[in-house]
Amino acid sequence: MRIFIVDIMPIYLAFLHSIPETAILVSLGLVLIGIKPALARILLVAFLTSLASFFIRTLPLSPGINVFLQLPILITLLAYICRLPVTYAVIASFVGLISLGITETMLNFIIFALTGIPVQQALSNDLWRILFPLPEFLILVGIIFGLIRYDITIFDVQSVLETERTIDNEDKQFK
Repeated sequence: MRIFIVDIMPIYLAFLHSIPETAILVSLGLVLIGIKPALARILLVAFLTSLASFFIRTLPLSPGINVFLQLPILITLLAYICRLPVTYAVIASFVGLISLGITETMLNFIIFALTGIPVQQALSNDLWRILFPLPEFLILVGIIFGLIRYDITIFDVQSVLETERTIDNEDKQFK
């Protein structure tokens, strides 16, 4: 018999933790693929994805499975609300998720080294669950602003789109 752990997240944690984290994930993913995010749309995507996350976390699922259910919701909302092609929404979501995961892992290690508070202990206390990711959130917001300011991307989908348009126009001229 398998016992599934239900991670009941109080509604206030959905607002104080999930919405900022999702907004950062989406913004980071978009900026890294060369799309400047519109804050109102990002916040709407983050709110709706976090709301879905709140309900998904009430399901009796194995730990970590919730991410596989939330990701298609995030991609769909990102494509629809931000008016992006689905491929760009998928790339932005995965780039954001991977970047957030790597940064979170590194910063959790640093926070543990500085404070002695392990992640498991922080997750077991609602106040620490809110405060523990704040340094990570602040650093990532700073990174996002830096990426925007210095126009740094890892894969500029805008230039790929322009290149495709140029090739299409050249093909039409030769026909």
